[in-house]
Amino acid sequence: MIPQQSPISPENGRWDTVSIRPVKWGSLDIVVAITVTVLVVVAILTLSGSFGTDAGYDTTIASPNGYYIGLLAVGIALVVLRLFHYPSWPILAALGAGGGVLVISYQFGNDAGDGTAQFVGVPVGIIAATAMSGVFAATGFAFSIVRYREPLSSLGFVKTNGIRPYLFAVAMWLIGLSVLIFWLQALVWLGFDSLVPPDTAREILDEAGGSIVITIILVGILGPIAEEIFFRGYILPGFVRRFGVGRALLFSSLIFGSFHIDPGAIVPTFALGMVLGWVYLKTGSIWPAMFAHGLHNTVAVLVAKYATVN
Repeated sequence: MIPQQSPISPENGRWDTVSIRPVKWGSLDIVVAITVTVLVVVAILTLSGSFGTDAGYDTTIASPNGYYIGLLAVGIALVVLRLFHYPSWPILAALGAGGGVLVISYQFGNDAGDGTAQFVGVPVGIIAATAMSGVFAATGFAFSIVRYREPLSSLGFVKTNGIRPYLFAVAMWLIGLSVLIFWLQALVWLGFDSLVPPDTAREILDEAGGSIVITIILVGILGPIAEEIFFRGYILPGFVRRFGVGRALLFSSLIFGSFHIDPGAIVPTFALGMVLGWVYLKTGSIWPAMFAHGLHNTVAVLVAKYATVN
């Protein structure tokens, strides 16, 4: 049962007044969660990628090195979980599910003709990205609901009152989008081409063979849900407990940006993280943040599909 959103008090005009509930986890939990998440993602990509190389498709790390790196990542993750007394079964379940899906995709997929694999018409690269998103969600649940036996509302699963929180989310997204457009234009004017964000939406769309439906489902729905659970639902309130609202919003957004490894993507995703974090803090529900995140990704895909930008 998802609880109803608490009414926003009149003093919420203060910038540091927030509507999210206090949580039991803190900075150490977040550091461990980030470490385990990275290790499991590495394990999924390398172990399943090794199978893919054997099948003749391009992967990041060739077999048998992928096996060794993947097994080492799994071993380190289990040691960390054991050392700090965190539940391992949700993480192992995410590892098994994500790795299993990719292994099946490689083994029963077909060569697309350019060295990449497709499974039932979906590029394995996109399947891998979805599997990685699942790890974010699994870690968030494991380190909050399972570890501390907190209710779902601790991750922001709170019902909203009417449409107002979503209008606020859209307004904040538009402000953030304006900042991103200005940033991009400034980079072009100054000639800093290396910092221009990659057109990730177009790259994913090309991988999906132009399929707008598959791309929106994976990028505009599933990805934002999983990322919001981890970065806003889990990391942000954990930092609020230790650092207060301002620094928690800053630190969680920096982490969100850092997970998008490309140098050109870090600043835009940091700005998006600030917007989404503020939406969550002020509405007290993860749903408007998920909506804004999904809206952002979906618009990017639609622009990549239909717009011509010079």
